[in-house]
Amino acid sequence: MNTVEIIELTFEILVVPTVLGVVGLIWKKVIKPVVNMVRGHDYLVESVKEIKGELTTNGGSSIKDAINRIESRQIIVDHRTKAIFYNFEKPIFEIDHEGNILWSNEKFKTISEYEDFKGLDWISIFDEPCRPVVLTELQSCLKDNRELKINAKSISEKPVSLRGFPYRDQKKNHGFLVYFNLGE
Repeated sequence: MNTVEIIELTFEILVVPTVLGVVGLIWKKVIKPVVNMVRGHDYLVESVKEIKGELTTNGGSSIKDAINRIESRQIIVDHRTKAIFYNFEKPIFEIDHEGNILWSNEKFKTISEYEDFKGLDWISIFDEPCRPVVLTELQSCLKDNRELKINAKSISEKPVSLRGFPYRDQKKNHGFLVYFNLGE
């Protein structure tokens, strides 16, 4: 064997495995992840198309249509409930989770002698020294997710009692339906 053949043999022994190693490394670190990413992207695109198909109106049986029907029925139930309470013989009002008045029935408006309560205006029914106590109790009931019971004096020095039933789930109070009683 001459020197040229030894150099060629050494070159083949050293370079060929190195080239194969580099090609394998390129496959493992570059090509394979790109192929997997493209496959994952294709799966994601198909999943999104499938979900969009479920949400698109298709003769009244899609998820979107079912949600719309439920929301429509809920609005009707809400209006019916308020209609029942509107002419109820006892004064009633509803407050949200921050204590802001949402609506009241006719009897409440008649007794309170005020038509347009907004926000926390309903607190003005109470005598000035009682208002901080009422607000503290309201905040406590909202925080602790419990029934609201307040006995205090009105601005005309008559006894006032409130009893509120919370709209709640396990985690949060969403407001109260409040029964109002003004003593004589």
